[in-house]
This record gives sequence, structure tokens and C-alpha cells, in this order.
Amino acid sequence: MDMNRRDLLTSAGAFALLAHAADPRAFAQAVSNSPSHAVDVSDYWTRFYDDTAGRGADALPDKKRKTVYVHTPNAGQPLVYADTLPTTVLPVIKGDAVAKLAISQYRPGHGDVSTDVSHLRIDASQTFDFMNIIAPVSWAVIASITPDPQLSKIPPIDQFGFNTQPSTDGANIKQITLPSGVGKLSVNVTRPANPEFTKIVKSSSQAVTAVLSMLVLPAISVPAIRVFSVLFGKWQSHASVVMNGSLQPVIATSELAPDLPMPQDPMPFKTGYYVMFPKAHQDELDSEFKNLTIKNGFMVHKDDNDGDLASQATRAVPGVTYATLRVYVDPAATPSCPAKPTTT
Repeated sequence: MDMNRRDLLTSAGAFALLAHAADPRAFAQAVSNSPSHAVDVSDYWTRFYDDTAGRGADALPDKKRKTVYVHTPNAGQPLVYADTLPTTVLPVIKGDAVAKLAISQYRPGHGDVSTDVSHLRIDASQTFDFMNIIAPVSWAVIASITPDPQLSKIPPIDQFGFNTQPSTDGANIKQITLPSGVGKLSVNVTRPANPEFTKIVKSSSQAVTAVLSMLVLPAISVPAIRVFSVLFGKWQSHASVVMNGSLQPVIATSELAPDLPMPQDPMPFKTGYYVMFPKAHQDELDSEFKNLTIKNGFMVHKDDNDGDLASQATRAVPGVTYATLRVYVDPAATPSCPAKPTTT
């Protein structure tokens, strides 16, 4: 990977997040571990922030585990596959948009229940310059999710579910500016072969609960996030793939500036819940799709009011592994100049 001096300096923030916890022996061990049930994801993460055009599903470690997105405007409302939403459902945002995201829930299906720690990584990236002066940046959060040792599964994680009060949930809500309302999003879930990276996530965590710790990268340049992704891939080396997805173009406005090209196959990005699940589980989800809704981040049957929320969530599509994001998209408050495409 060629990097000039400026790019090397901008990557310092990514390295600094790991430098204090780096252990050369553990690093070498993470790279060399190769259990038979895992796949080599190092090359996937090495190329993750390269231009995704033309990569297609062949770039994924496990095509059956490709991330699929479902959307609902609010709790209690019908679910819709996000890629089937027309851009006409989006508001007209002239200029830049601001997206706020919060992890809502993670629920492994019965085939993915494990005593191993899972890593949920969410990436959001800009596509254009911001105000024609700041090169595109990216943001990432890595949640280290620890199963309950008594239950050998993830319990209801209401303690890090979305809370509408920013003062109490500030550590769980992330914000990124989308110049001209365009960007990229990706969600990945893996179970690493080596637990050492989990120690780094916990030591750098901005939110620590019984089941979750989060390493949050500040908005850093695309070259910097590429460098971090290479390092992340080496740390994970071989891992079990729960859910994987390349950077998906997203659009938050129904009316792009006339001098901007429309992204290829963009996914409408609007306020509401996004449910992400692996393609391998789509048949089971489709069989119950019309009967499902979202309640506090969990998928439940619309007419199921028996027992507590955890019980309702267990009964609904028990074999489907999914994560939910609470998303708010609004016009950016700061006046901006029209963005222009850049090469990175």
C-alpha cells in the first residue's frame, strides 16, 4: 500500500488507538491461529476500504453470509427490504445530511449461539469532499459482544439499547456528515479465532457493560481507515463469519445536486430502524416477514403480547441472526458548499 507523508500522518489516530495495547507476541499468535471452522478474513479487511466497484460478492469471505438490510420507519410498523425503497420516500435535503446511528440490539439465531466473543463492526464513510475543503473521512465502531456464560448466548441487551435521551446515551450514538446526502455503510459480525483483540477493545472502550464494550474510531481520513482495516484484519486473521458486507452506497436525499452523479444502486438511508441479517437466513425471515415488527430493537410477531420482550423475541424467527440500528437523518445545520467527486 503506497502512502505519502501526509497520508501517514493522518493515519496516526488509527494507530494510536491500538499502540498502547499492542502485544507483538499476541499479534503473531492472532495471525498464526487457523482453526478448521474459521475462514481467512485478513485479505477481506485488507481490501475493505479499497474501491468496492466491481468487487461483487466474490470479495466476501462467505457469500451466504452477505449482509442484507431491512427498514422500518418506527416500532410497530411493517418491515421493508431497504433496497426496494424508492428514493422518492426520502426527504429533499439540499446540501449535506447528518446521520446519527446507535446500536440497538444484537440477537444471534440458534445456529449462531456461541460462548465465543463476537465483534460487530459498523463502518460509515463519506463519498465526497466536505465543503470542498475536507477530504472524505470515515467512522467505525467495533463492539465486542460477550455472551452470558450461564446462558451461553447473548441476553437481551437493553442496557445498551437506544435511549432517546442524548445526555444518557451519548456514548452509544454516533454521528457522521454525509456531503450532499451521499455516503457508504457496512455492517460485519465475526467471531475471531484469537481473543487478544477483545482485550484492546475493552481497554479502549467508550461504553462498558456486562455484555458490550465499544472501540470508537473518530472521523479519520480514508487512507487512515484503510491502514486500520489492514491491522484489524491481521488481528482477526482467521475468524468465523456471522455476517459480512462490503461498503454499501447510501443516499439520504430524494434530490441530488444536478452536478453530482447518482451512486450505483444506492440504498435509501432514512430515519428509522435498520435490521441487518445474513443472506443465509433470508428464507426463514421471508416466511414470517409480513407478521413481524420491531419492538425495542427486537423483531417480534405483531400479535404476540405474551410474556416479556425477551420471550417474544425468542419466538420470532428463532434461526435468524440479526443486529438493529436506530438511525436519525437530518439536514446538516452548518451551511455547506456543493460537494464534488474526489478520488481516493
